[in-house]
Amino acid sequence: MPVARQTAYEVFPHQKIDLLLHLLSNSICQSPVLVFVRSKETLHALNTAASRHDLATDNISGNKKPEVRGRLLNELKDNSIDILFATESVLRESDLSSIATIIHFDVHEIDTDYLEHVQSTSSEVTTFITKSDQNRLDSLEKLAEGNLEKLLAEGFTYDKQPRLIKTQSKKGQSNKTGSKPLQHKKPKLKNKGPRRKTGRTRKR
Repeated sequence: MPVARQTAYEVFPHQKIDLLLHLLSNSICQSPVLVFVRSKETLHALNTAASRHDLATDNISGNKKPEVRGRLLNELKDNSIDILFATESVLRESDLSSIATIIHFDVHEIDTDYLEHVQSTSSEVTTFITKSDQNRLDSLEKLAEGNLEKLLAEGFTYDKQPRLIKTQSKKGQSNKTGSKPLQHKKPKLKNKGPRRKTGRTRKR
């Protein structure tokens, strides 16, 4: 039977990093914390952002040797580091016992991974949910067997709506202003009139 508390935070995509740093910096999540992400790019972005907040972190991805992964996991367990960021597959079937909190920064892709995390973690398994993840929310709630708590992070300022994303301009429009193409504009007045400065003379 699952023993970990199962929670979820609904958040806009552009605020996911800010929310994670808020949870970690304010010790809202019990240490040690293991954060799963989907890509190496996200992993390195999180590690960089966390270092600016003086958080003791490290990261594991598929390009690190198994012995390095094992050493970092052990350092997390004995609190030599507070937070470890990892891509989803590298710690599959690893011993995650004594890790207090697991955070799915990206919604898990494989249900068995989620269940393994719930069963092996002593404190909490939490997931960040964005609008695009709503189709996975039903699946997550089924896995949680009705025990999924939706939380709001105390002291965190949520945006009322997502950051506006510039849409691709329509054909025939300028990318910046949306005005008509230059070839459709009327010539400027200063190009009209007699060419008095060209040195040409008129026929008499």
